[in-house]
Amino acid sequence: MQQSEKLPKRKTPADVEFADGSSMKVMLFVSPQGRVLDMLNDGRSFLPLETEDGEIIFVRKEAICSVALIENRSNGRANGNGNGAHAEPSTMDPYELLGISREATAEAIREAYRQRCRENHPDRLQALGLPSHFIELATRRMAEINAAYDRLKEARSAG
Repeated sequence: MQQSEKLPKRKTPADVEFADGSSMKVMLFVSPQGRVLDMLNDGRSFLPLETEDGEIIFVRKEAICSVALIENRSNGRANGNGNGAHAEPSTMDPYELLGISREATAEAIREAYRQRCRENHPDRLQALGLPSHFIELATRRMAEINAAYDRLKEARSAG
């Protein structure tokens, strides 16, 4: 992989609840497309987390019970925290959510949408035997992805 192809991880604030009942506010290191589900379901056994005091710790994925993304105050959007899935899509940047540039062609937009659907579809996660809270998160994420794609299609046809 060329160096220009490797994009830096983005820090995403989250509340993490552990199987022992404890919880903490941390920063997750997420790919530029913001696929938290992919990060939680990849092949790694441990995840690096940045604590509130800036310390990097490594946590065994098995110890994580749930992850609730915290509102990103820089752009006013909520990242899957609570039940606000219906309000969130209108405030999210559809290009960022689909992981594409603003200059993307209609074909590139459609392919990015299909890729996000393959990665986040709740039926796929349910088939993997993941707990219900992951399925609920995937359902909210799919609503965001569908809304983003619809917004881009509308904007492109109107413009």
